[in-house]
This record gives sequence, C-alpha cells and structure tokens, in this order.
Amino acid sequence: MKKFHLIIIAVILLFSGCEDILEVNTTSSFNTDQGVITTEARAELALTGMYDGLQNQYYYGNYIITFGDLPSDNMDHTGTFVNSAEVDQNEIYPSNTILAQVWDQIYYVINIANTIYEDVPNIKGIDQEVSDRMQGEALFIRALCYFDLVKNWGDVPLQLNPVRSTQDIQKLSRETVANVYFQIVDDLEEAETKLGDYDEAGRANIWAVRALLSRVHLYQGHYQDAYDYANNVIVNSPYTLETNYADIFTYENEYCSESIFEVDFTGQDANNFAFWYHPDDLGGRYEYGVSDDLETSYDASDVRYDANIGFYAATGYYITKYTDVASGSDNVIVLRLTEMYLTRSEALVNGATPVGGDSRLADFNQTYSRAGLGNHPGPITMTDILNERRFEFAFEGHRWCDLTRTGEAINVLTNVTSTNQYLWPIPQDERDVNPNLEQNPGY
Repeated sequence: MKKFHLIIIAVILLFSGCEDILEVNTTSSFNTDQGVITTEARAELALTGMYDGLQNQYYYGNYIITFGDLPSDNMDHTGTFVNSAEVDQNEIYPSNTILAQVWDQIYYVINIANTIYEDVPNIKGIDQEVSDRMQGEALFIRALCYFDLVKNWGDVPLQLNPVRSTQDIQKLSRETVANVYFQIVDDLEEAETKLGDYDEAGRANIWAVRALLSRVHLYQGHYQDAYDYANNVIVNSPYTLETNYADIFTYENEYCSESIFEVDFTGQDANNFAFWYHPDDLGGRYEYGVSDDLETSYDASDVRYDANIGFYAATGYYITKYTDVASGSDNVIVLRLTEMYLTRSEALVNGATPVGGDSRLADFNQTYSRAGLGNHPGPITMTDILNERRFEFAFEGHRWCDLTRTGEAINVLTNVTSTNQYLWPIPQDERDVNPNLEQNPGY
C-alpha cells in the first residue's frame, strides 16, 4: 500500500475508482463529482470501501490483532521481521514501518467514514431511514478507528471532516486522550439513535454499537457505564453463547450465535493470520508463535488450549485459532457476547451497581465452565478476570491492552520497565511532515 503522511490518506483516491485502494470488486467503480458522494448507489459503494478498509493487513487483516498480543505474554516473534521483533521486545522505534502503516490505514478508513457521514444527508431524494443507517455505520467505524488509535498511541489528531483534496489537509495537533474518548462516545451514542433495527452480517448494528460502548467505558474505568451497556447487550440482544468454544472460530460457523461484529474475509479479500501463524511445512511462514508462558498457563482440562494451540515437532507450539492457510478466509471477530459477560463481571468487581443482583461469579462462570473447568467457587478478583480474558481471547488482540489499561504490564512483563512503553511512538514520518505532532514520552 502506498505510504501517505497524516491525513493525506485517501485524498482523491477515495473518489478515483481505484480498486486496489478501496478493494471493491472489479464490476464497481467509485467516481464522484468534485469528491462528493451524490447518489445512494455511490454511498453504498463508499460503505463497501469503508468496511473493506478494515480488511487491510495493516488493520484487522493482521497487525491490529497480532500486535494486540505480540507485546504481551501470549505471543513470541519467531520470524525475521525487524519491526515485529521491536514490538515483541517492547523496544519500538519511531521509524517502525509496520506501525506507521497501521496508523496510515486507520486514518484512511476514518476519511471514508467522514466523507459518508458528511455527504449522505445531502443526497437528493434519499430516504431518511437509509440516510440515518448509512451515517450510523460510518459513525460506528469512525469510533472503532479512533478507539484503536487512542488505546495504542494515546493523544492523537482528531480529523472529523473529509479530506477531498490536498487543499483540505490540516497539520493537526494531538488531542488529549479524554477528548478523543469523548468523541468516540459521542459518535457511538449518535450511531445508536440512527441504526434502528438494521442487521446485516459484517455490518454495524445497534448491538455492535452498545458492545463497543461497553468496551470503551471499561477502558476508561467508567465501570457503571461499562456494566450498563454490557448488561443491555446480554439481556436484550438476540445473541447467545456458543456451547462449544471451538465452534466460534470455524469457517462453517461464520457469524456464529455469539458474534456481534466481525470482519468478513474471502479468498478474494483475504487476511494472512493463518499464513503468519502456521509452520512452514504446514504452508505458513511461522512469523509469530505461542509464548511458552501462555502454553504452560492453560489448565490441563481447559478445552480452549486445543482450539488455540497446536504442536508441530519441527517448530514447536503454534497458533491454531485461524486455520485457512491457503486462502486466508477466516473471519475476524471484533466483538462477541462472551466479552460482555466478562465486562459485566469486571465492572462489578470494580464497584458497579448491579441490576437484579450481583452476577460477577455467574458471569465469570459462563466462560470458565464452558472451557471445561467446572464452576469457579469465588470470590472473583481482577487477577481471575485478567487470566480468564487471557485464555478466552488469546490471539484476538486483547491481552496487551488488558495489561496496559489495568497498569499490570509493568508487573507482568519483564521487558516493560516504564509506563512510557504502554504507548507506541508516533511514526517519525508523520512528525517529519507535521511539526505539530509531539512524540510520546520515552521515544
């Protein structure tokens, strides 16, 4: 992917009909007059481009997930990529090109979302319900993007208007974490009012909005809000827990009963998780592997071990959560119901007021017992919750931020000696073109 500096991402290209940028199928084109979406059909094409932007390997097609585990005690770097080794060792340099491209890709998707949000209400003759739905989807994705930025980089620029040409480029300063989170919540609360009962696989709906709101509030330590949104999803949504943990991740069971939002992949729009995770002799590259610490930490009775970890004699333990090495068609689950149960339990441990009785132990046991471990006798502590999240969400991109958001990374990881390491460095090439971007401390 061509490298763009801050906010140049998707300039003009969003409107160029260039399929390798928007990743839309070859029968489609996305040309607009003066960079403005003028018809409902073009708006739908822009939405397709927005969701396809999530599929990129520098976003949910690999690195935002992989690098959510690699710096932690779940995963080891077993390959040759220097940039990945930096992340694994928590010795990251501002010149890290992978992180620079992750940053670029996220802002690329944000620009598409901004354009949809601004243009759709002005489309002549568009039905109000359709307009609201499109804006709601754009707001959800924009919120997800900014959440992925703020949790990894801290203060980041807030670009809320579309960049349609080079004249629109602004050299923005970084907004505070508090302001970014305020915008995320504002976007999601507005999306909640616009999405109604819309429900299409692989697209945002009202339950995805509420689940993300629960996660966003949890990361901020807003435990009552995190509880309330998680409780809403658990009690009122149509989602139910899968009986068998392994079934959540099979190709045959895409969009399973507990999946709230997932990124769709096919052989044409592929990810490379299985390729990077599997040994060479099994068709992969084995760039990233299972840490010894995680492998030995699973209880012998925990069925999640076999769903997440395999063994190959020539290389040792490897990640099996994603299995399609040849075509990379494994969908990536971003939000699932299990998380809502563990969020509700964590919120109660941290003082949230329950509705209808304290369910922290029962919520915890939803995952613990499904894993074949029986019922935990209680009481439940934050250590229990962090361990359970580790085993339940292994290789889904949660562990690193679970440790940083709770302040435990410096206690758990031997290569983290300063809280400055909790945030990634601002890419140097962004700072080279925008002097308003101050570097994070320690870099």
